[in-house]
Amino acid sequence: MSIVTAEEKLPQLRVLPVRGGQFPTLYCYTLMVYGKWIPVHHSFAEWIVGEFNQMAKEGANGKRIH
Repeated sequence: MSIVTAEEKLPQLRVLPVRGGQFPTLYCYTLMVYGKWIPVHHSFAEWIVGEFNQMAKEGANGKRIH
């Protein structure tokens, strides 16, 4: 088995701007789950980005990130 397929990966997250006319720009967050994009809220997007940043810091310090 390849180590690439064995490691856990974070799901793909994307942000789509939604223009609102007179209102400030809103953002729609979506997450790839089983090949489909599902909407998620800002708190979830903020959490997953924080998790990724923590994993990156641990990886940079030579710690195992599993």
